[in-house]
Amino acid sequence: MRLDGPVPWPEVVTEAQRLGLAPLFHLGSHSSPALRAMVPPPATEALRHATHLSATRVTRLERACADIVMAATAAGIRILVLKGLALGALVYPSAMARPMDDADLLVTPTDREKLAAILHGFGYRNDLRGEEDFYVPGMAYSIDLHTGLLNTTRVPARGALWPVTFDELWARSQACILGGIPVRTLGPLDTILHVAIHAVHHHGLNGARWMVDLLACLRAWPLDLSDVLDSPSALRRSLWYCLEILAGRGQDPVSHIRSTIRPAWVFPAENWVLAAANKGEVPEAIRYAFTLACLPRWTAKTAFFRQLLFPRTAVFTDAFKDAGNSAPSRGEHWSLAMQYCRQALKAALAGRTQSSKRSPGPN
Repeated sequence: MRLDGPVPWPEVVTEAQRLGLAPLFHLGSHSSPALRAMVPPPATEALRHATHLSATRVTRLERACADIVMAATAAGIRILVLKGLALGALVYPSAMARPMDDADLLVTPTDREKLAAILHGFGYRNDLRGEEDFYVPGMAYSIDLHTGLLNTTRVPARGALWPVTFDELWARSQACILGGIPVRTLGPLDTILHVAIHAVHHHGLNGARWMVDLLACLRAWPLDLSDVLDSPSALRRSLWYCLEILAGRGQDPVSHIRSTIRPAWVFPAENWVLAAANKGEVPEAIRYAFTLACLPRWTAKTAFFRQLLFPRTAVFTDAFKDAGNSAPSRGEHWSLAMQYCRQALKAALAGRTQSSKRSPGPN
């Protein structure tokens, strides 16, 4: 946003709310007297209201998470708190600055059913969405129960992006305070890498909130190049994507790392899509193409592609029991896959056009 001319404040507020950045913008403006004086009262009131709603929801989620962690700890279950709640506590000026829809908890596969029983005891139910979403009575929010850092329920081959165990993550974990009690979350480097893989392989580089999360993490924790170089290649490539997006938007906090971890071979389509992503013109389905590019071996790439085309039978039975929905046919699945391919190709071509416009002409 440029402040050297007339500012369309209603549009600024609407966009900040859409991106989930209204509370952060509100708190940031209050830390700068000059900016605070520029924001008109109607915009200030709208931002204050968004911040109040965020604070109310975050407080509710913190208390719920604290209750669950205490009950789980008493039962001998180790839990790592992921994403929003942990980030709000560790890298933002206030937890209310980071809006969130749910709480994400990571446990070992062997502890999943034990924690699910505890959640059911608190009144949560997971028969509405199935898989990992446990909704509180009244559906105000959900607790998302994970056994891995990547969603492998429907495409198990995706797990090859980051073959890490819970014990390894636990050994590198750090503490934060939620709802007045200490909980464990991912260590600094693991948090940075997790934000990157989530932004790339779950959201397809869509959503400014994830880029803000990454920028906040990079400012809170100095990133060591040797540690990054020791990380799996898929994580380095995913992090490079995100750093390229940040650099394209005028934020290059670790330029030396960005240039060092640039892959030796970058597919032309990757550069084209990154160019389109910097303009916000890529469909979320592009994440499948990013995953294919990042998977470390051709065997993993082939398995991922095969599972996309021919999902496990359970995907069309167990995973669609929720809310009375009927399972889609394979024909519908393939039709959706073709739609995603067309969207990805369109994004790549759009990025290529933008890249060509910026390229110098022949001498």
